[in-house]
Amino acid sequence: MKRQGFGHGDILIIPAAIPKDAKKIDRLVLAHGETGHAHTLVEDADVSVYEDAQGTLWLRVGAKGAGITHEEHGRREIAPGEYRVGRQQEYDHFAEESRAVRD
Repeated sequence: MKRQGFGHGDILIIPAAIPKDAKKIDRLVLAHGETGHAHTLVEDADVSVYEDAQGTLWLRVGAKGAGITHEEHGRREIAPGEYRVGRQQEYDHFAEESRAVRD
């Protein structure tokens, strides 16, 4: 069965291979919402975070998995694997435009 991505508020965590040019960074906060809350990896997560030249974040989750938390969305577990961190999009049919979901 193919792994599927999932949403966590306004971010998406999508299975994808980490680009070779991405650099490992020391970061637990993946995104800040407009309410001041943050999507944060838990301290004991078995995960490495990478960033590519365009500023996209990537995750390499080890065998122990990783948890992500947010004040409004609670905790969610991330299975071992490699992932791209993106932003959820919504389409406004009245304005006929797509925009990032705001959390």
